[in-house]
Amino acid sequence: MSKVMSGTAYWASVITPNTKFDADGVWTIDVGNLDDLNKKKAQKDGLTIKNKGDEKEDFVTFKRKVRNAKGNLNRQPNVVDANKRLITETMIGNGSKVNVLYEPFEWNFGGKTGVSADLRAVQVTELVPYTTEEDDAFAVVPDGFTSDEAEDIPFSA
Repeated sequence: MSKVMSGTAYWASVITPNTKFDADGVWTIDVGNLDDLNKKKAQKDGLTIKNKGDEKEDFVTFKRKVRNAKGNLNRQPNVVDANKRLITETMIGNGSKVNVLYEPFEWNFGGKTGVSADLRAVQVTELVPYTTEEDDAFAVVPDGFTSDEAEDIPFSA
């Protein structure tokens, strides 16, 4: 049975899968700053609650691999806004408030067992826009040079 956990998003790769450790990719999100109710949900489901002593405080990781064990494609988790409208391009920055729909499942691999959370969907209730260091490096210069070039370069047919 699917469940919902609420908290603060960190390291969200839910629009584009993370390929750092898996060439096919993994959709993943850490949900931190868990309140007592959400910690109890995680404990009841047998999920691992981590705490690395940083701003995330107590957090749970939700994942879904792009390919399942048989090599077939998994469905991408839906990402929606507060009004349940689909989000397909907006990157979710650290500190965003989210609700995550997940399904706990037991696993056994290499002699180890545990419970993980299959990422089904994410609802963003408060967005902190994702930015990079480059995005924040410069300030807007009023009355400065403005290019006429299009931001997206179209591909020629």
